[in-house]
Amino acid sequence: MSGGSAYLWMAGRARNALRRVVVFGIVGGVVFIGALIAFVLVPRNASRRALAVASKIEARTDSTPTVTVRDRYFAELNATDSVLNATRRALTPVPAAVIDTFPPAVRAQRDSLGAELATLNRLIDRAENAPLPTSYRALAASPVVGADPRVRVLLDSLADVERDRNAFGAVGGVDPVYLSLTSRANAIGRQIQGIADAKRGEVRGKLALIRPTPAPVVKPVITVDTIKLVAQRATAQKNYTAAAAQLDQINQKNTRIDRESAHARELANVGAPPWAMLAAAVVLALAVGFAASFGTELKRPHIADPREAEQISGSRVLTVIKPPEVVVERSRRQADVEAPPLIDVVSESYRTLYLHIASVEASVPIVTITGDDPGIVATVAANLAASAAYEARSTLLVDVDPTTCSVASVLRIRPDPGLSGIIMGSSTWPEAIVPTTIGRDRPLDVLPSGTRRSGLPEASVVEDVRKELARMQRRYDFIIIAAPTSYVQRSASSIIPAPDVILCARIAHTTVGGLKTAVDSLRGADMRIHGLVLWDAEMPQLETREEMLGATRQSGAFQPELATAR
Repeated sequence: MSGGSAYLWMAGRARNALRRVVVFGIVGGVVFIGALIAFVLVPRNASRRALAVASKIEARTDSTPTVTVRDRYFAELNATDSVLNATRRALTPVPAAVIDTFPPAVRAQRDSLGAELATLNRLIDRAENAPLPTSYRALAASPVVGADPRVRVLLDSLADVERDRNAFGAVGGVDPVYLSLTSRANAIGRQIQGIADAKRGEVRGKLALIRPTPAPVVKPVITVDTIKLVAQRATAQKNYTAAAAQLDQINQKNTRIDRESAHARELANVGAPPWAMLAAAVVLALAVGFAASFGTELKRPHIADPREAEQISGSRVLTVIKPPEVVVERSRRQADVEAPPLIDVVSESYRTLYLHIASVEASVPIVTITGDDPGIVATVAANLAASAAYEARSTLLVDVDPTTCSVASVLRIRPDPGLSGIIMGSSTWPEAIVPTTIGRDRPLDVLPSGTRRSGLPEASVVEDVRKELARMQRRYDFIIIAAPTSYVQRSASSIIPAPDVILCARIAHTTVGGLKTAVDSLRGADMRIHGLVLWDAEMPQLETREEMLGATRQSGAFQPELATAR
């Protein structure tokens, strides 16, 4: 099923769910009453529970005294820490100021020696971290080291060794001569580094002789008893910890009491204004009622629209019977007032159905109106016959169902002796046919079903009745037969002389499976389905067979009655 087909299917089920007023009303009403009861009882129970919870709630503990005690011990702890910190600062010796008594020339020499010492330290550290010829040459290039004659000789030797070693660089580093030259270069560099260490020692010695003399350190005198302060601090810390723990317990208890109080308030606040509860109950009832109706419809789907009926049956929909429109002008004539309420000769739906039957291409002298609901079948058949009579066509309407006498009830005519009298042999055709009038002067002949149940007639009787109906085609332009589906399916024992049928179904009431089964059974009985008539209105209100029998007995003998139709 494609997306569009699935959407149309679900939309049809939703429309049918809205039409199922019985399921919708029962479920919605029960839910509405239950919701109102719940909305009334729940707040009362919640109020009782709120009172029970509130009665068990303890009183809150005042934490102000504990906070005051904790703050006092905290202040004592801070004061003790302040005194101890001041004492520690007093015990720390103050660095003595340096007394420089040397003349400016000596100070300048001391600065120069400090710069030379810093340069030697940097170059010696470089030679130690990266023992390469470049590091050794940079160390020898310093003024202090380069002034030594031995350094110049060593630099010349280092240059000769590097030159000889570079000659072996293209051959590879694994040559023994190359390795020997590398060792020789490192040895010369270490000699240069040793001379630099000696020069650094000389510079340090000279610098030590001209450094300023520091002032003597004055040892502070302690006048505070720190042991007593430490004991006071320990006591304050202990008391502060105890007060903080007690305050924490009070806060936890108060938090628990606040939660219980909030829970009690929530229980007490369960409720709403009457209009809100009523609106909520209505919304809930509508939602649950629709859900129940929709679930029932999904479980047993019904016909939703003409498109779906045509798709399932394979036959086209000839017309859809809608609720009749009230025409005020037609209620002024006496004939219209006395007319049977189910006959409507001005209905476009019935006129469309009549025009289809009367068309040249589809002209059929005998047509059977069938369906599962006798009231709908009788109403459609009677209105089709009335439309034909209204168009000045001689028409015979035949009812074959004596269990309901629906046609007689629709037209308000006597049901007996009818077709059952002809089958039983107690009446003739002229005696059984009841003439009636449509409008003011349009005649219509009706063969009611009769009220006597003759059981399964003999085959010869059925054949005689069928032949007689076939011969009546010469007298009548149309012969319309109203029969239930179960009767039409018994083609061998039915009096229906022609295979042309029109199937009636009711929107939102005829099941999809029921319509498909009816169509298949009719086609299996060699019936030709001209189309479907969909009923989309309220069920026709007909008199029951027992009511008609009672009215017949009260009226006395069987006298033909003329029933005027709209």
